[in-house]
Amino acid sequence: MTIDPANLEAQSFFERVKGILMRPQATWDAIALETVEPEQLYKSYAMPLAALSALCLTIGLLFFSWGGGGFLSRYNPAEAVLSGVVQLALLLASIYIIARVISFLAPKFGAEADRIQAHKLAVYSSTAALLAGMFSLHPMISGFGIVGLYSLALLYIGLPRLIRTPEDKRGQFFAAIIGVTLVISIVLFLVLGSIRSAASGLFADMPAIQFGQQTPAADALAAAAPASDLELHARHYLRSGPAIDPALLHEQLPETLPGGFRLTSSSSEAAMGTAQAKGEYRNGDARIDVLIVHLAGNGAVAALTPVADVRENRFDANGYARAQKIDGRLYAEQASIADVSATYAVLGRGVALSAQGTGVTADQVRAAVETVSIQRLERAFGD
Repeated sequence: MTIDPANLEAQSFFERVKGILMRPQATWDAIALETVEPEQLYKSYAMPLAALSALCLTIGLLFFSWGGGGFLSRYNPAEAVLSGVVQLALLLASIYIIARVISFLAPKFGAEADRIQAHKLAVYSSTAALLAGMFSLHPMISGFGIVGLYSLALLYIGLPRLIRTPEDKRGQFFAAIIGVTLVISIVLFLVLGSIRSAASGLFADMPAIQFGQQTPAADALAAAAPASDLELHARHYLRSGPAIDPALLHEQLPETLPGGFRLTSSSSEAAMGTAQAKGEYRNGDARIDVLIVHLAGNGAVAALTPVADVRENRFDANGYARAQKIDGRLYAEQASIADVSATYAVLGRGVALSAQGTGVTADQVRAAVETVSIQRLERAFGD
């Protein structure tokens, strides 16, 4: 049965989805004979499926915690909706890019450069990938999204049927389409990710929705104190009595750090009852600043807040920010791809330790903190 994409009713729409997934060869043969303008094809077929995928992502981000490796993130309503909008734009743009790539490369592989057929091939072969977005409804089923790779098989099957690709060049043409599209899509993803990150900053203070009873994973997230709680933690760990001699903290700064960083300047001071020592380490243009603070006196809180300014657990195209409590200590870290910078801070029992770097990786600032060792500082100046 031939289906007119310009007049897709509910039954025919689902029949087309079922046909391209279950009977791709026969369905591609029928599609090849249909006449439809690309604009109508996107409006009647691609847009509903892409919108469904974006809606599922929005709902999943709105009501559930996401993440891995012990770090979970909750999105507030504005961020969840924004992510869905970006997802919708990315999906539709990717389909359009695939169509243009197919049309552009077709003559180079002995295929027909038919604009309409190229768009039909791109739209319908994306069916599996678009439907796979439904698995973003919940973290527990998100892994099943891998079924979206079936779209690659649909594309491969449709190549000779819609744009007359010679059989001996089909594999090469297919690989070229995937390679070029992948490069363009990565650039597009980074651009949209940057836009999303910038826009998310406007809604960072909006609370996330708490839905139903929290799971153990959500409880773990609640225990991961954000930067707004740093002051409470600092006050909890403050030690009574006068601050120690800052020269003792200065002695804890090593001459070198992993990665070839060497101490180029250092200082120590006592102010507002707080002692601290700073060290600047360089390796070429890369720089790491190490700060040790003794948590005694009101100045300790002011010294810590700028260091571990993690306002939310966040993972996006520009990097990440996360915080968690381990063995009674607060660990906060963040990294920015755009600025090539990273911070790693630990608020311990009576002492705090941080490393901030530019031109460095997250592993390098973490290694700097581990070299100084919060455990050693606690034994000497904490409990």
